[in-house]
Amino acid sequence: MSIETLRAKASNTGPALFFPDPEVPAIYNFDQGLAAPETYPVADLTRLAKKVLDGAGPSVLDYFDPDVGYEELIFGYRGLRARIAERTKAMQGRDVGYDGVILTSGSVQGLALAMAGYIDPGDVVIAEASSFPYALRYATMQGGEIRTLTIDDNGMVVEDLEALIGQVKSEGKRVKLVYTIPTFQTPTGTEMSVARRKMLVDAAKNHDFMIVEDAVYSDLRFAGEHLPSLLSLDDSGRVIQCGSFSKMVAPALRMGWFIGSPKAIEPLAVMRQDLGVAQWIARVMAEFMDEGLLEPHLARACAVYGRKANIAANALREHCGDFVRFQMPQGSFYIWVEIDDQVDWDAAAARAAQEGIFFRPGERFAGVKDNRKFLRLSYGHVSEEIIGDGIARLGAILRECARQDA
Repeated sequence: MSIETLRAKASNTGPALFFPDPEVPAIYNFDQGLAAPETYPVADLTRLAKKVLDGAGPSVLDYFDPDVGYEELIFGYRGLRARIAERTKAMQGRDVGYDGVILTSGSVQGLALAMAGYIDPGDVVIAEASSFPYALRYATMQGGEIRTLTIDDNGMVVEDLEALIGQVKSEGKRVKLVYTIPTFQTPTGTEMSVARRKMLVDAAKNHDFMIVEDAVYSDLRFAGEHLPSLLSLDDSGRVIQCGSFSKMVAPALRMGWFIGSPKAIEPLAVMRQDLGVAQWIARVMAEFMDEGLLEPHLARACAVYGRKANIAANALREHCGDFVRFQMPQGSFYIWVEIDDQVDWDAAAARAAQEGIFFRPGERFAGVKDNRKFLRLSYGHVSEEIIGDGIARLGAILRECARQDA
């Protein structure tokens, strides 16, 4: 007998989702999806951390506010939940109150709780064909079966949803949940059209399934028009939405949330067993919002990402030319790059790694087999100089690895 024979079935669904350290130092690191360090509000966070501790005393270091009680062990600091609910009402027109908000350790914990709260073995989960791998992994670990819809320039092709639901029903199975990133989709950066958003929300009501709207990037818009969220279009309580200060402010905050009708959020609360989020950090972020710092911060951050996106796009056009295709992003901090067939991509990717150029390979996101080659280039956390120099070197490698007979 070995330890392996004692493992739970869920722990045998694959290796841990981490990405191995490179063999050489990362000189041009376009891999991780991190906010720009120059946007971190260090001075404000330092000041507010002390302000909260001085004002509340030792209770801020407890599991929960003694004036509120055990509720915060599950849902998190009520003050921050109330601020998030108020902001959602003002910006999305949905008023769920603090009872409709649960704080999580980043949005990823919320996604795990959502899958645990809604997915039973055999349930079908529909997602975009390329998507956030952690969310899909959480669903499969609950026994869910992933089905996918393709993505075009207007996001998930919701027009194909009815046929997919019909196919699932013909197999004696049920679509329980749709997971989607409608605004600045990861990894493609596309935005679901308004017509498709309405179509998806209507389908949830007609076919009785939940929608998990991943909105962690939706506040990072630097171009284009604001699009209504799925949550704002929902009148049946079937949409729950996640957000995160990790993308909006700084990754190490590890402070995310899910918001929706209280009944829809309750399954996440039932599945929670970690005694909640950090009270101190939650109070700091509540003060950050109370002082009116969030919106100006987002405006400054979006300006940084817009400038870096232009630098990256111009460098791709200048140095990579006909070897790549991409859409100009209107928000977030990624460009989804398709590599032309004339490039020996396996050789080029290996050369790039040897020279310290790192990015997220497209197959890391793929829910279905696709013979095309993609990479996700993250420009948010690297300097403008690194963006230009790194893409120039990548372009040289693509040229060197292009087939002469192409």
